[in-house]
Amino acid sequence: MASYLGIPFFGVLSIAFFALVASFILGDAKSATSPLYCVSKPSNQHIATLNSPLPRAECFRVENGVFTEVLAKRPTLDEQVILLEGYVLPGIIESHGHILQYGEMLESVSLYGAESMNEVRERIKDFLKAHKNEGYGTRDKWIRGIGWDQAYFGGVMPTAEELRADSELADLYIMLDRVDVHCVLASQKVLDLLPDPLPEAPPGGVVVTDPGPGVFCDNAMDGIILPLSPKPDVAQKTRWFKTAMAELNKVGITGVGDAGMRPDDVAILEEMAEKGEMTLRINAMLECAERNTYCPNETRSLKLLQQPKGMGGNMLILGGVKLFADGALGSWGAALLEPYSDKPETSGTMLINETELTKVVHDWYGAGFQVNIHAIGDRANRAAVDAFESVLGADCESCNSGRRLRIEHAQIIHPDDQKRIAKMGIIPSIQPTHATSDMAYALARLGVDRLALSAYRMASLFPQSSATSLKTNKYPGPVLGSDFPVEPPNPFHGMFAAVTRLSPATLTSPSGERGWYPKEKLSVQQALLGFTKNGAYGWLKEDSMGAVEVGKLADWVVIDRDIFADDTGKSLRDVVVKGTWVGGRQVYVSEGETGDTNKVLKGSWLQIWRQWLGGTAASLLAWTTGTAEPAEDL
Repeated sequence: MASYLGIPFFGVLSIAFFALVASFILGDAKSATSPLYCVSKPSNQHIATLNSPLPRAECFRVENGVFTEVLAKRPTLDEQVILLEGYVLPGIIESHGHILQYGEMLESVSLYGAESMNEVRERIKDFLKAHKNEGYGTRDKWIRGIGWDQAYFGGVMPTAEELRADSELADLYIMLDRVDVHCVLASQKVLDLLPDPLPEAPPGGVVVTDPGPGVFCDNAMDGIILPLSPKPDVAQKTRWFKTAMAELNKVGITGVGDAGMRPDDVAILEEMAEKGEMTLRINAMLECAERNTYCPNETRSLKLLQQPKGMGGNMLILGGVKLFADGALGSWGAALLEPYSDKPETSGTMLINETELTKVVHDWYGAGFQVNIHAIGDRANRAAVDAFESVLGADCESCNSGRRLRIEHAQIIHPDDQKRIAKMGIIPSIQPTHATSDMAYALARLGVDRLALSAYRMASLFPQSSATSLKTNKYPGPVLGSDFPVEPPNPFHGMFAAVTRLSPATLTSPSGERGWYPKEKLSVQQALLGFTKNGAYGWLKEDSMGAVEVGKLADWVVIDRDIFADDTGKSLRDVVVKGTWVGGRQVYVSEGETGDTNKVLKGSWLQIWRQWLGGTAASLLAWTTGTAEPAEDL
């Protein structure tokens, strides 16, 4: 028989053939560990990568929760493909929300849009009917609710007496958060736990007594009412976390900046991260038990401090510390430089004075923390800018790229301070739906000039390339969010509000269809960046998040439309999320979608050979070379 190097010719051909087959099997093994995802209809669907060298793609590979390859076109090689039935965006980063409070809200009375106190009472009774015999309203299990707004009650704050007007509610413990979560309405049973007369409000707080008692705001709420309320246990909080995550995944959110979390709640998330129980990434801003203080003893035991880059595969991330400069505009708590136009006897409330704010910023900054300050009014924003300038330096120009100091809300900023923010690169954390919710009363609160020059900036907070060199200024623009549960968490409603300056609830504005102060409109691209790449920058994670790019964490969302096809942004309100992935793992699939089971094998003779040969290539190759071991008896 003919031979080559002593091997029969048939054996040589067999070796070559099976080596070829083995190489394809190895290719299959690679694709199994690094699956290929492609849009199902590349002729009209695409992946918006937000990576400028390749802004649109058809496919990507994922391995170990990371994008390993992004492809402009679908490969011609036959291999297993996971089809994505829609348009793909990078995972949505919600830069400012409150997960635990959102989970609690989902088990509470929803009072959003309640147009009278009678409607408030009816909603509470409906809640009690739905939760009959569950113990709500007792001393150990208060009825909680959120969403009332005195704007619906003729601008007059509600009272405990109005809750007691219904005999079914008269003897129940009830605590209802205002829509901005800066005030609570307490029932008479709760007031009965307090001294008579009611205690004086602490500095930075308000005890409302006109037209009657019941409402406590800011530091009065924190210092007088909340200490009396029942405390949920770890199991209850864990349930709230999981419920909230699942709901947020449904609207495409893959990461949340939690804007104020106590260390004991962070500890619950640490355990969940270690067990792999988190379905979105949480960037936690620490908040001391005593607000606006420096509390290293409370945070020292946190594992997260020893793993600042993140726990559980970057599922839990340290987001610095949260401080609070003032209250909210709707309850006249935002601290203004000049009195309120519709309430000239007050200029709002500083929750901490300027000197103390600067001191506590120095303490946290010196300890190496990113500092995030809640500031709504122009006085509070000036105090935040002053405090940041005191640690960054008076000559700071684009010098905030290292620590990424942030102002949460940044709603009313004096023009002089807008320039200082831009100069230093301080990050404004903006919630577009706050603008469209507040626009109903903002003019009354602020007056024409202050509203036009200082309030609800968006477009003007993006860097102006003509004024600043982008080579020396890394600041990409504001980070965007919703402040859920104050506003609904749907990020596409936030984008709609940012691009149209219209209310996503009513599709209107005080200025009509053209939008409220339309010069501050964002483009669709800017709005998406605010919820993706800019959000990653705000977390100091721009190298690992925010885009579909090789080496970045594999977070993405599939939606039902091309959001760039309508530059008016009006279709953003109707976006439907079809699926959400975090770290390459699908955490949400909409009804009717097949998710990761939608795998397509291209049927060819080669594919049939691969499947038939399976894991036998090594033994076949050994057989052709005569190196196979004798088979054992069965």
